[in-house]
Amino acid sequence: MNLHQSIWLGVAAGLLIAYGSHAATIQLEDGRTLVGKIGETSGVAEDPTKPSAPAGGVKVTPILIVDDGLRRTFVPKAFVRDIIDQEAERQIKIRVWQNDAEHGMGLGRVGRMVRVTPFDQFGRRIYEMQGPGGVISVVQGITEITPVYTRVRGLSAEPTSYVWDQRIATSSIPRETLSMILQQTAEQGDLEARLQVVRLYLQGERYVDARRELEQVLIDFPEAEDLAADARQLRQLGARSILKEIELRRDAGQYPLVRQLLETFPSDAVAGETLQQVREMLKALQERDALQKEVLDRLRQVVEGIAEPKVRAIGESVEKEIAAELNDISLPRMVAFLNLSDGDALSNEQKCALAISGWLLGANQATDNLPTALSLFHVREKVLAYLREPTPAVRDRLLVDIRDMEGASVARVAELLKLMAPPLPLPEEAQQAPGQFELFTPIGVGQGDVRYLVQLPPYYDPLRSYPTIVTLNGLGYLPEQQLDFWSGPLPKNEPDNDRGRMGQAMRHGYITIAVDWQKPHQFQYDFSAREHASVLAALRDAMRRVAIDTDRVFLTGHDMGGDAAWDIGLAHPDLWAGVIPFLARPEKFALWYGKNAEYVPWYFVQGELDGGKVAAGAREYDRYLRGRDDMTVVELLGRGHEPFSDEIQRLFDWMGRKKRRPPPEQFEVVSMRPWDSFYWWLEVQDLPEKSMVHPDNWPPERGVRAAPLRGRKYAGNKLGAVAPAGRVTVWLSPDIVDFDKPVEVEINRRRATSRAAGAEPDLAVLLEDARTRGDRKRPFWAKVEWP
Repeated sequence: MNLHQSIWLGVAAGLLIAYGSHAATIQLEDGRTLVGKIGETSGVAEDPTKPSAPAGGVKVTPILIVDDGLRRTFVPKAFVRDIIDQEAERQIKIRVWQNDAEHGMGLGRVGRMVRVTPFDQFGRRIYEMQGPGGVISVVQGITEITPVYTRVRGLSAEPTSYVWDQRIATSSIPRETLSMILQQTAEQGDLEARLQVVRLYLQGERYVDARRELEQVLIDFPEAEDLAADARQLRQLGARSILKEIELRRDAGQYPLVRQLLETFPSDAVAGETLQQVREMLKALQERDALQKEVLDRLRQVVEGIAEPKVRAIGESVEKEIAAELNDISLPRMVAFLNLSDGDALSNEQKCALAISGWLLGANQATDNLPTALSLFHVREKVLAYLREPTPAVRDRLLVDIRDMEGASVARVAELLKLMAPPLPLPEEAQQAPGQFELFTPIGVGQGDVRYLVQLPPYYDPLRSYPTIVTLNGLGYLPEQQLDFWSGPLPKNEPDNDRGRMGQAMRHGYITIAVDWQKPHQFQYDFSAREHASVLAALRDAMRRVAIDTDRVFLTGHDMGGDAAWDIGLAHPDLWAGVIPFLARPEKFALWYGKNAEYVPWYFVQGELDGGKVAAGAREYDRYLRGRDDMTVVELLGRGHEPFSDEIQRLFDWMGRKKRRPPPEQFEVVSMRPWDSFYWWLEVQDLPEKSMVHPDNWPPERGVRAAPLRGRKYAGNKLGAVAPAGRVTVWLSPDIVDFDKPVEVEINRRRATSRAAGAEPDLAVLLEDARTRGDRKRPFWAKVEWP
């Protein structure tokens, strides 16, 4: 086999991990792929190497384990779509000699991470953790490097050696550090050893590093000149990876950056096919630029041609707004105007109507009726005033005005709400860093304000809807550190700090909200109304100020923030596209609300040595995993109590595939607290006292049962709700019922709507719901109250 073959053999299969005959690549129902050693188990706390079956029985193993050497991933077997490859490519492993401890103190538990020094050139570092008697310092060394994981072991040291086998993601090691360690490890005069480094980079999709290493090999080993073709191949792979990054930024709406990257795309020795893709992407952007210019030129001519001064003044106002805000995201609104304004078939007034109505409602709702279009412009002004107005009496007058205006139907106002920029401003004085704001909002009557931080992605546009992460800090951590985790740290040693954060949320185009939810000197999650209200108030206030895609909001937290995310996710499953608890332990209500879990996707992240948390949560994990629920549990090997940035890229892959589920055809949830009272379209009050348990009175008395709440959509445009509540409200929207047909609502098996009228859309309900809940994408149009 020649050198060329030795490098490229099996590369086409991608990053697949081989563990003998049991290694495989599986595809899940949501499209994710998992690669590693495959096993089956009946529970997450069971040792898969020592399966046990009940005496005389057959073992049931509904849970699949995928071990890639860095982590164990548990998913429901029923959630597996396909086995793509049963024999994965063997992974490159580079051994690093260290004097690792074979004898010494074993670590059954790894305490809270205090400090970790960077790896030195020999792959050694000091890991400090909190122990029972103070800080414990462990000398560690890298003993094995693979494309996916790096093995780090405790080293022999004085006065105490610790036996500890830990895995970290190789991608988490800075490239300069990894290169330095590999140079020390690989014999520089050994061609095969040097090529192993190239293969390692290649399997890890670090194409630039692989090419640089191979080019240095060609300099150091002139006789290996036949590898020059491989260097060119690596350049092609590097170019494709740049193109993939450009596509990611384009999908995130970061068009100025996309233009910049395309215009500076490296063309030296890059395949014509790749360059053709670049040219096509540039051409598409240039065509959009030309369309935007054409829209503005035509609109200017149309407005100038309007004879009536008052109408022309309004047209000029709209033209000014469109000129300021028209871009790649808002351009589709003007399609009807572009298609119908060329020629003399329509008057300038009709063309202006198309522009105004398309801008306000979208191209599909555009009309050439000028009085209607002008009225819609004024309706939007009144709606904005309503959403901003704190005084009920003033809102009542605004509502009367809106109802009297032409075109102000509930359906049209709902469309206006969807396309409006957020109604409340981001105060300039609240900005702390590029895209980062510190905000405050009331929690509730007499409860003060909650502080929260918002980090916007690059090239934020208020007319675009962004997926959003709501993150809760843990014990001893600040909300600012949650921003660091998801959005990347602020650059250091930059006087003006103009560059801002550059983490994964910024790359993928996510808004990050870090809620300062804890009380001073709080040491555990309290399961309280104040905590729930703090998180929900911060989210709703942010929805009024920044362009959040309410179908793609993810709740997450670390440590006791993870406990809070778990509990709040169960209590409000209708709000989240997914819930991601890190380092969480199920307690109190989380142990009773398991029925609510099936309605939202979950992704749990734990450390193998974090005080037995996987075993502590095994009952709930197993309950979730034994169905078809969208459920993932990740256990990082040899890891303790730390943030786990290793998992962040897989999490963005997971989140990129999730949206908030529509209201289920039928649901059954439980509640044990008065504030856990709203589920999709069902709101309840005055639940039976015997089912309510205040967190301070935990545990419940013997015989206490959670209150069951049921909702169902029936054929014939009918909704039914069953709840042991003193008062019930059923909220209605076009996502749930068809308002063009009679709507029937039945509450506790009694008809709650009249047979003649049913339930009709109500502008007051629509606007007040949009104002209070902040969800302008899916507001409610009507409500039925009982009794």
